[in-house]
Amino acid sequence: MRPVRLLAALMFFLVASLGTAWAQTSIYTVTVPVADTSAAVRDQAFATGLTQVLARASNGADPRGKPGYADAMKQPGGLVQQYQYARTGGANGAPLSLEIVFDPGAVRRVLAVGDASAAAPKAPVLVVARDASGKLLGQEDLAPLAQTADTRGYQIVVPKGDTVPDPAALAAGDPAAVASAARQYNTAVVLVGKIGDDQTDWTLVSAGRTSSWKDSGEARAALLTNGANAMADKLDRQFASTQGGSTSGTVWVAGLRSAADYAGLLSTFQNDPSVKSIAPVAATPDGVLFDVSAAAPLARLVAGYAAGGHILAANGHDGADLAVRWVP
Repeated sequence: MRPVRLLAALMFFLVASLGTAWAQTSIYTVTVPVADTSAAVRDQAFATGLTQVLARASNGADPRGKPGYADAMKQPGGLVQQYQYARTGGANGAPLSLEIVFDPGAVRRVLAVGDASAAAPKAPVLVVARDASGKLLGQEDLAPLAQTADTRGYQIVVPKGDTVPDPAALAAGDPAAVASAARQYNTAVVLVGKIGDDQTDWTLVSAGRTSSWKDSGEARAALLTNGANAMADKLDRQFASTQGGSTSGTVWVAGLRSAADYAGLLSTFQNDPSVKSIAPVAATPDGVLFDVSAAAPLARLVAGYAAGGHILAANGHDGADLAVRWVP
């Protein structure tokens, strides 16, 4: 299809819209002890849980002074994606607990009220690590890594259920594998590890790039701690690079193959309160160039969108300030 015809077709479907599927992650999930299943107790649990989630999404800052906090507390249930009760047997001083999953987009919109340029929260890190026998390591096995990462401001999550991401594809930075993991765990930051008794192999996948390193000569706990620190050092540099820069410019998007792809991309930008405007300015069969204006650095916005599993960082493109890939 000629570039002009492609652009015309995309503009024709400008009014289309697609919802973005957001997966449950520990950042937006909280468990609150409750005395019973009454509506009043449930609503109070929603408020308590929302306060905790807003604090997590603000890198630990107290959310109660945020401009959008008071309004959100008027109807915290409106931000809930799903919830379920569980019996605790009296643990935590209550007979029941309520697990609440909040809508990530709604949480970000609360934090953006009156402060659209505020620093974005750091994404969690999905850790896919196996030992020498091939066993997938869980949160308890990775405790030294998780504890060190937490002190550095990063939260880790591990694969759950029967569906485990392909570590080889993730370590290679395969866009489809990274996007699939992002949609399931709400993060495109992945640490892949092979953990021996006295040696480790690590690959960090973030911002469209992979970085690998080895470590040896220490006990496993020390190697896990070293891995967390090395990971945090690399992510700190990437995170710092997205916090400044231009708030307007051109963004090249590859991978737009249909009107549905185009509508999904526009929906992502238009649902972000930081984005002032987005308009296509050029197109080829390989992608579309957009002019974007926002209240926050474009690099920060693009980095944040990766958690949805559809917009991933890509290699640079001539004439564009930033380049990304759309993954259906």
